[in-house]
Amino acid sequence: MIFLSTLLLSVFITIALIPLCSRVAVRVNALDMPDGRKVHPAPVPRCGGVAMALGAIVPIVFWTQMSPQLAAYLAGGAILFATGMYDDFKGLGYQAKFMAQVAAAMVLVLYGGVVIRDLGSLLPGEMLLPGWLATIVTVFAIVGVTNAINLADGLDGLAGGISLLIFLFISYLAYQVGNMAVTVIALSLAGTLFGFLRFNTFPASLFMGDTGSMLLGFSAAALSIMLTQGSTPLSPLLPLILLGFPILDTLAVMAQRISEGRSPFSADKQHFHHRLLRLGLFHTEAVFTIYVIQFLLILFAWFFRFYSEGFLLLSYGIFSVLVVGLFTIADRTGWRLRRFDLIDRVIKGKLRKLRGKRLVIRISFRVMYFGLPALLIFLAFLPASVPTYLTILSAVLAALLALVWMLKKEWLSRVIMPCLYIFIPLLVYAGEMEAAGWIMSRAVTLHLFAYLVVAFFAVTTLRFTKRTGGFRITPMDFIVVVLALAVTTLPREIVPEEAVKSVIPKILALFFGYEVLVGELRGEMRVLTAVTIITLAVVAVRGLL
Repeated sequence: MIFLSTLLLSVFITIALIPLCSRVAVRVNALDMPDGRKVHPAPVPRCGGVAMALGAIVPIVFWTQMSPQLAAYLAGGAILFATGMYDDFKGLGYQAKFMAQVAAAMVLVLYGGVVIRDLGSLLPGEMLLPGWLATIVTVFAIVGVTNAINLADGLDGLAGGISLLIFLFISYLAYQVGNMAVTVIALSLAGTLFGFLRFNTFPASLFMGDTGSMLLGFSAAALSIMLTQGSTPLSPLLPLILLGFPILDTLAVMAQRISEGRSPFSADKQHFHHRLLRLGLFHTEAVFTIYVIQFLLILFAWFFRFYSEGFLLLSYGIFSVLVVGLFTIADRTGWRLRRFDLIDRVIKGKLRKLRGKRLVIRISFRVMYFGLPALLIFLAFLPASVPTYLTILSAVLAALLALVWMLKKEWLSRVIMPCLYIFIPLLVYAGEMEAAGWIMSRAVTLHLFAYLVVAFFAVTTLRFTKRTGGFRITPMDFIVVVLALAVTTLPREIVPEEAVKSVIPKILALFFGYEVLVGELRGEMRVLTAVTIITLAVVAVRGLL
């Protein structure tokens, strides 16, 4: 459950900070202006990376144990965060950004010991690269991947989606080999991307800027090296497959610029995503195509993660030749995608109608609308006994909600969430400490699964809603999250370790779910309030019996 809490916390913080960052970006004119090289028609705030960085750092600090590697990673990330933030808000030349990338990589290598020394079967016997050469190779690789992700940030949702797939796979691989630090870091970054992509998918209302793209590239390189170097069964060439598409894109476009006598850092429209658009694909189709390619590379990396380095290198070479060759042939022959009425009018027309009917949001909202209150009622019966303090509290909160309902219905949306913030942690904790004996083990298992369902449909609802209002974070939400996390610092004779690991994720899942649900209800709180009052009354009555 610590992994679920990591994911939810990073999503929650990122979404909470994005509106604030956007307002600041507009005020200081930190906007990405449209021009001939870009595809967006209007100015867009480029401050998403700030919210992403802050959203990732909190669960990393709380859930990982400090080590030289982690300290060096955070220090390198801080260098890129400061550099990217200055570039997004003030503007910075590519030479200064390149120097900052090298500095961040050097910190990771020299102080964190994150180096590429083992190339597997590509070197004879069990030979390792000498220290000086390993340092050069590692710095070159980290800077290269940092730029690759940075340069891939050319279409709405592209760099974020690619990075999301990469970090989810890294977290799964790290979990499989028992590297908990890399698992938590990768999940934290994945969570920030879940939150960020809500605002960055086409048409984007927010860009990540260099703050986000450089941090993502640096993190992808650092985590993949940590995962595949040292005592691990994974192939040391696995990062090449995992990060292969953005790396190939960067190498191909830089090679073309150099061949034309231009600087490899000069701007143009020769990236793979630009070429897909010239082939006749729409914006979303180009992004989806690259998503599919990245997913196929991830599948390849998974199935062949234990294979020889020669096989992986040969496979990547074949992949590179095919991709570059197909684009080159298309450019020279002028080939363009033929659009068929069957796809554009029949299939896409039906999909547009399906989206217009809002089927996904209707299903996800209904699951939240009925599922969350049902889960809360189940929790009311879960504790074997209700403590006195919880009995009194439940009675007071039930009376408060009933009084507000009778006197000021319009205040219900403001009052119900603070009441739930107080009630939910205590109820979950009471059930975790001593569950009722009559509840079957299967029911307990199903209720644990319900938290995953709540988290999934909360994110789905948030992703597909068309409303600009709703899900607004207040300072109270931050206080509650801080209090929930503060429980982890209490002495273990007060709060056992196992209780912390299971209670905190459940609390965060319920908070997140109710925040989304209340936002979607648009102030129509009568049914939700009635069910909440009933739940509070059940707990109060159980405590009196």
